[in-house]
This record gives sequence, C-alpha cells and structure tokens, in this order.
Amino acid sequence: MGRLRWLGHAAFVIELSRLTMLIDPWITNPLSHYRSIEGFLKDYSKVDLIIVTHDHGDHVGEAIELLSKYRESRVVALYELAEYIAKEARAVDRAIAANMGGPIKIDDIVLVFTEATHSSTRSHPSGVVIMSDEGTIYHAGDTGLFMDMVLIGELYKPTIALLPIGGHFTMGIKEAVKAVELIKPRYAIPMHYNTFELIKADPEEFAKLVRDRLSSVVPIVLKPNDVWSF
Repeated sequence: MGRLRWLGHAAFVIELSRLTMLIDPWITNPLSHYRSIEGFLKDYSKVDLIIVTHDHGDHVGEAIELLSKYRESRVVALYELAEYIAKEARAVDRAIAANMGGPIKIDDIVLVFTEATHSSTRSHPSGVVIMSDEGTIYHAGDTGLFMDMVLIGELYKPTIALLPIGGHFTMGIKEAVKAVELIKPRYAIPMHYNTFELIKADPEEFAKLVRDRLSSVVPIVLKPNDVWSF
C-alpha cells in the first residue's frame, strides 16, 4: 500500500515501495502547517528522494536545505537543475541528473520526466511519473493543457494524477478536467490552488465536473496536510 500526503501548493510526500519521496518541497508554503523545516525533520526521520519539477521558488522550495539535512537523500531533477541544487547543498555526489522522456531506475521504482508547458531558467519545466508495483503517480508540475497528455495516459496508465487547477500560471479547472479526460487515471487530485489570491479555485467544482464527465475516475479532494492511502 502506498501513502500520499499533500503539504499544500504542489508539495507532496509520497511513500511508495519502501521509499519516502518529496516532490516540489516547498515545505513552508502558506497552506502547510510547517513554518520551518525543523518540524518536518522531526516527523520524517529519512527522505530517500527529493524530486523537483522546475526551478521556480515555489517548487524548489527548501530542496537545498533538505538535501543538506538528509545526508542519505538524493535529488532527482532535469540535468542543470539537479546539478545546481546538489552543488548548493554541497552534495554533488547525490544528484540524479536526468532528462526528458527516458526511464530512470532507482531502487524499486522507475521515474520518467514528462513535458510541461510552463517556464523556467535552469532546465526545461517538467512533470514526473513515478512507477512502482504499488501504483503509478503522475505529478504534472506547473503546466497548461497539452495533447501529449494522451501519451502519458497510454504509456504509463497513472493510478493517480496530481493536477494544478489554480489558473493564471497553470491550468484552471476547465483545462484540468480536460486533462483528466486525456490521461484517464483511476484517481484525480487537484493541487496548486488557493495558496495565493491569484490562484484561487474551488476544488469541489473540479471534483463535480470530473464525476459528471468521467464515471471511471474518482476525484479526491485533499485538505493541506491530509494523508491518503491507496
């Protein structure tokens, strides 16, 4: 059984195949109950992988500090971004510097970085698919809607899709519901909303539209800091 915890914004803790992973670890985002990383360090004695989708501050978050604190952890990102985070954390030997589209085997899981239609300075913005025997999770990163989401659905058959719905910088609700139609996951979880006024959105509206249009997909609306098992 896998476990997923939403910390608010795009930050997740995922426990899968005996690994604990952080994605886009803005641990102290306004929706999180952590106001510093010390509390997080007390709750999680180890983090195996820190995965970052792109270099904007609300996604890199505390990745550098966390990588320096968790001495056995590794950072996984597209090449230039992984190298930068690892260098800043003085952990160059713990960078898994990848690129778009190729499977990356790490212990009992396989990662694939996917396209994301967004902006960044270091490396290309990305989403990430995490595959294991316990399930497959697609974290879309910051992205607009794009037709290759069909390929993500066909190739990787995500059990869970984590999709931004806040608009302005990413998909809004309408676009995210269409993304669910293209990907066809078993579960759809909204993220990247209500952190700021500019990305205010109603996740229940997203959930209703998904239920109305796709009987095979179950929308899951998490509150920040909720833990969900699958």
